[in-house]
Amino acid sequence: MTDGVVGAIRGLFRGRGRAEEADRAEGDLARVDAEITAFGEALTAHPFVPDRDAHDPALLDDYQRALDAYERAKRDFVGDRNLRDAADALRALDAGRHALACVDAALDGRPRPHRLPLCFFDPRHGRAAEEVRWAPAGGAARTVAVCAADAVRLAEGRSPIESGLREPERPAAPAPRSRTSAPPAPRTPPAPEAYEAWPAHTGERQRREGRGGAEVLLHRTGANEPAVLVVHLERPEGSWVELDGPPGGGRPRQPLTHASVLTRAVVPVPADGQPGIRLRMHTGKGWRTWLHPVDALPSLDPLFLDDGLSSAGSYVLRHPGGRERLRVTQHSGSAFALHLLRPDLRPGEALCEGDGAFTRTVVTPRKPGLLYVRSRGTWTLTPTGGPRRGAGG
Repeated sequence: MTDGVVGAIRGLFRGRGRAEEADRAEGDLARVDAEITAFGEALTAHPFVPDRDAHDPALLDDYQRALDAYERAKRDFVGDRNLRDAADALRALDAGRHALACVDAALDGRPRPHRLPLCFFDPRHGRAAEEVRWAPAGGAARTVAVCAADAVRLAEGRSPIESGLREPERPAAPAPRSRTSAPPAPRTPPAPEAYEAWPAHTGERQRREGRGGAEVLLHRTGANEPAVLVVHLERPEGSWVELDGPPGGGRPRQPLTHASVLTRAVVPVPADGQPGIRLRMHTGKGWRTWLHPVDALPSLDPLFLDDGLSSAGSYVLRHPGGRERLRVTQHSGSAFALHLLRPDLRPGEALCEGDGAFTRTVVTPRKPGLLYVRSRGTWTLTPTGGPRRGAGG
């Protein structure tokens, strides 16, 4: 009987412990949800107006980073069960707040604030204190920003604080903290662009061209079908394009190109229940825009037959499947990401992220799908060897 009473008491405390843990997780998630909502409201109410401030490309780039971070935080938060699951959302929020702080600083005439991100191994560790070299199992060493406690542990040859968010590994050889020099420019001219003109079978309602400022409506082939949007500007100086959200949706307009070297944007546009995609053209010169048929997207396959693909700005391409090592180089610009695209054309897993000039090696996914380059600079995708496939689209 005594054993039964003791067991019942233990079971009662275990039940209470699980209930308290569930309540704590629910409270943590509610706070993260409130932070995401507050950041979205701050973006909507922000005094920055792309139409008025488009003369500053860096300012527009910071604003775009803030918008992207907000969308990423909302997307990553879906399905989270506790604060550990919400780590990616917390990182996205932190990046977005810094980007918006950069916008505020530029508008006030102040220098953009310096920032180290949240700890790479667990955002719950707080702000990173320094950058160290670290290598995941079977992967190449990279520089990561870590909290002070993890920096000490890695310097002593120990694993970072266990959290389950990152696979613990021994640190790689120390590296200087100064920025590395920019990788060399491409040795060969860019390959012929797949997005120079709309394909011959593009419908009349899916393409437009004109001259001067205009509001443009492109019709989707179906209201619930995602699309790949292509925009060309004749002149980059003093010209930019904005993508409107659904009417009455309260979503900020998204600048696609602005007063910089970019004259083209290729972006996935997920379905929003609306039959059309609305654009605002701000330019005194000519422009072209169309919805690129998904079956006519360029393929990654030809990259393994020559020296690779060099381009600038955003880009969408098809990956036919198969694990291949691919060198990713950004020669200029600021934030860069190479994403897998989900079936609804929303950005999924990031295969590679970086800032400024850098070179990384990634392994392409085994399953076929679409890849999305998010960049405002020049970049190159280059095969690094291994099995080669024949040509195909």
